[in-house]
Amino acid sequence: MNSFIWQGKDSYLDFGIVINTLPPESIPEPNIDEIEIPGRDGDLTINYNSKKTYTLTMACTLLDFTRIDEVKAWLIGSGDLIFNWQNYIFDARLINQIDISQSLDNLGEFPLIWKIQPYKRSIDSSVITLETPQTILNPSIQNSKPVIKVYGTGDVNLVINGDIINLTNISEFVTIDSDIGDASKDILPKNNDMAGEFPEFISGTNYISWSGSVIKVEITPNWRYL
Repeated sequence: MNSFIWQGKDSYLDFGIVINTLPPESIPEPNIDEIEIPGRDGDLTINYNSKKTYTLTMACTLLDFTRIDEVKAWLIGSGDLIFNWQNYIFDARLINQIDISQSLDNLGEFPLIWKIQPYKRSIDSSVITLETPQTILNPSIQNSKPVIKVYGTGDVNLVINGDIINLTNISEFVTIDSDIGDASKDILPKNNDMAGEFPEFISGTNYISWSGSVIKVEITPNWRYL
């Protein structure tokens, strides 16, 4: 049975929700502006080298009407969206809570409209542990924005594809989250102890090395796909 996982719960197994129509495969559009300039032939195209969010629509039916209030409380907010027929995680936000509530009260059949961020992540993007410098392979044609956890003490130079990230005053570990652009140790901010750009893994081979007192480096690569 086709289902989706939202807020850690399975639509069919946990709530008895049947998917009536599967959402279409969608590819995000490039983020560009086309500007008309008087006296110029055609448009001036500005390409921002990024992708737009897009909407994804599906229709569902709730089989067990005794679960209506639970389903209303569940189908809200933002988070990870997984379809059990795909091997990806979508960064999604539900944008039609009112329609869901009204439809459930009247029919049991209801629409879901998600706002989807342009890149999806592989479910199989497990943590990679390095105890010595080595290469890792990005299987996607898209750059990824990893989470890197450096275990060590003192000052460390982390080198990724020749780019140096200087980390100072490390005590036990520091986490570099390239997706949100933040360095921290648990809830303690560490951005002032980091110099350099937040790293990305290019498509294909990436070389990771370091200098300083490092025990290991844990990488959650977050491979990204369109």
